Order: sequence, then C-alpha cells, then structure tokens
Amino acid sequence: MRLFLTLLILTFASAGYAQPSKANSEQYILKYKELAIGEMYRTGVPASITLAQGIIESQNGNSRLAREANNHFGIKCKTGWTGKSITADDDEQGECFRAYETALESYKDHSNFLRDNWRYSECFKLDRTDYSGWAEGLRKAGYATNPKYNTLITGIIDRYQLHQYDLAPMPDGIVPEYELKNNNVPLVYAKEGESIDIIAQKNDIDSKQIYRYNDLPKGVSIEPGDIVYLKPKRRKGNEPYHIVQEGENMRDVSQIYGIKLKQLYKKNHISPGDEAAPGTKLYLQKKRDDKPTIISKEELERQENEKKNAAENEKKITENESKKASEKTAPIDEPIENAEYCTLKSGDNLYRISEKYHVFMEDILDWNGITSTDGLKVGDKIYLTKEAAKKAGLIKTPAPKKERETPLVKAKLHTVAKGDTAYKICKTYGINTQQLVDWNKLKDATSIHEGQKLKVGQ
Repeated sequence: MRLFLTLLILTFASAGYAQPSKANSEQYILKYKELAIGEMYRTGVPASITLAQGIIESQNGNSRLAREANNHFGIKCKTGWTGKSITADDDEQGECFRAYETALESYKDHSNFLRDNWRYSECFKLDRTDYSGWAEGLRKAGYATNPKYNTLITGIIDRYQLHQYDLAPMPDGIVPEYELKNNNVPLVYAKEGESIDIIAQKNDIDSKQIYRYNDLPKGVSIEPGDIVYLKPKRRKGNEPYHIVQEGENMRDVSQIYGIKLKQLYKKNHISPGDEAAPGTKLYLQKKRDDKPTIISKEELERQENEKKNAAENEKKITENESKKASEKTAPIDEPIENAEYCTLKSGDNLYRISEKYHVFMEDILDWNGITSTDGLKVGDKIYLTKEAAKKAGLIKTPAPKKERETPLVKAKLHTVAKGDTAYKICKTYGINTQQLVDWNKLKDATSIHEGQKLKVGQ
C-alpha cells in the first residue's frame, strides 16, 4: 500500500512538472513589448494596441493558435494568403488560420494586415498616442465580432499602462518605415487644415519635392483625405491595368496606383493634357500596342463648360424646388442618382454596398437611420456620405459645443504619483514628451519613477 501511494505521488508530481504554468498578462507584455515597439516604428501601429490585441487574441500566448502556429492575432487565411496554415473552430468549424515560423513573423504580418487593408486606413490618420481612437477604429472596421472590442482594448491598455510603450524610444536595429505605403512608395493622408507646406515641414521634405512627387502645380490646394506621396512614384503600377471610371482623370489613376503620371501617359500613347475616356483600359506595367480612346484638351474644356452650366442650372432648379416645397406639403421629385447615394436594386444588400463604395456598414446604418434591414426594399435610397444624409434631413446638425472654460493646469513642478506615466503627465500640463525629457534631462519618456519631481513648465 505504501509503495502504491509513493508511485501515485510520483505520478502526480511528474504530471505537474510536465505541464508548465500558463503565462499571465504581465509576462506576455515583458516578453513581447520590444516586438510591439519595433513594429510601431516600422509601420505606425501603436505598441499599446498591438500588445493589447495580442493579449486578447492569443490569451497571453496560451491559445492553441499561438502555441502551435505562432499566430498571436487570430488572422485568418484571407486576401491571397499562400503561407502555412492551421485549422481551428471560430465563427464556423474548421476555419483556416495563418501559421508562422516565429512570433516576430506574426507581429509583422499583423502590422502589415492593418496597414494594407482599406478598412483600417482611418486609424493611420490618428496620432499613435491616440489609443482610444485606434481601438474604436478597429471595432468599427470589424476586426472582431464583439461589439465592445474597443472597450476591451482600452481596458487592457489602461490596466497595464501599455500607453507608456507608445512613447518608448526606437529599439536598435529597427529600420523605420512611413505609416503607409502604396506600390512601395511612402505616403500620408492630408488632414483637415493641412497644406503641402505643412506636410513638407512635418516630414522634413522640401515642399517643391512634394509638388513634383504628386504631379501638382505649385501653390495648388489639397483636400483632407488626399493621398500625398513623400517620395517619387514608380515607373510601373502595382496592378497590370486599370479601367477608367466616370469622372477619373489620368492624375487620379497615377495617385491610386503610385505610378508616375509621365509614365502613365507614355505607356498608353496619350499626350500630356489629354484624358482617357471612361471604360478605357489603361496599362500600368507594360506599353500597349494600340492607341486608346481619348478626350482631347479642347473637348475637356467644352465638357467642363457644360458641367458648369449644368451645375448652375441644377442649382437654380434646386432652389426653385426648395421654394415650392416650402409652400406646399407635397414632397418634391427625387433627384437623379449620383455619387452621394445609391438605389437598392434586386439582389443588393448593405454588405455589398459597403464593400462596393468602401463605406463602413455602421456609418450606412447611422446616416440612413436604419435600425432593421427587414423594411428595406428595391428602389430605396441609401446615402453614402454624412453630408448627403444631412442634406436629406436624416441627420440633424448638433448645437455647437461650448469652449472649454477651464484652462490646462499651470504649474512648474509635478511630483510623480503611483500610476503616473509620461503620456498622462504631458496631457495634464499641455506639454509634449520631448519637452518633458529635455527639461528634466531624462534618458527617455519611460524613465520616471514614483516620488520624482519633474519640471512641467518654464
């Protein structure tokens, strides 16, 4: 009996020794924070976001996908994946997930997946310290099916103070890339109030170069959301050809594919200033043998004049109709369909419309006041922009917010309390991290400790 008990104890002891304890969140962060920081400097995805997603998606590195396939972010085999894979149950049984040789490959693929997918492009327009905005962007883009995914992300970031890593210095050996690339050409999206000169100053580039890189006349204004290349575009596009859409010009195509405008003209036997007709197949990689259907400069000028006249007439008609509508209770005739909305056709659904027009499903529902799709029918108008929905009276303009009456705290010194981070301190006193580091002769923004007195003003 004693021998049996001894063998039983040894059996349980060996079983316990063979099964290592699972990693917790702190251990996961300590192990992978350098990968997250490196990816932040390579692609622009905040380290806090990457770590929080890794903690959730891989269960601190303990999930089967993480253990057997080094897949820390639950990315499935979509968008032309040709690498190794593993099957696992998720929304359906036996779904295909990407598999990697190392965790580093998983972290890199995660960053590239976000950077190269149009659904996440709005995130890259945010500051990398705006982790709340990033979390909301991931939720809105449908990274996960959980409707509170953004709350999960921000909760983990706040709990473990992951935002401190968004301020960490660049690790040795990292080759930084710009936030976004197209056809391997670095770019940024113009933000509200930005000019070419402002973008040039932010990126330490001569504004003349940016005008040249983007085939823009000197002094021309740009719109928020416009692509602005920071280096010369390529001689070839990243696709073999493009079908010209109504309203597109040669420069539009050049910007979409990151190909030099001069080369686009040359490959398609089109003289500078002329335009390809809608429906024309433009070659982006090799020269075409024949000449395409073009619209000459003179014809373009004539069409432009017609458009101006039509726009003026349309404006007059709209004004007259609005006037009549205010006098009568009967509704006015619906306007002709345009780019601001689409009309539901047989076989259409909101998901197809979302994909076709690159508009988030959530925005479509919100702008159109749709609470249930059961009532939708063929012929219904679906507005595709917030501005169009406002014009139609579906969105009421909110009352202007009052300006903040309480100014930022004015002080000279701050004593670091438990839980304080450089980000939190800078936000409180309205300063930037570089000022905090310089004024206090810190090694970097993470080298602060409880009880330390810091200069936060001059």
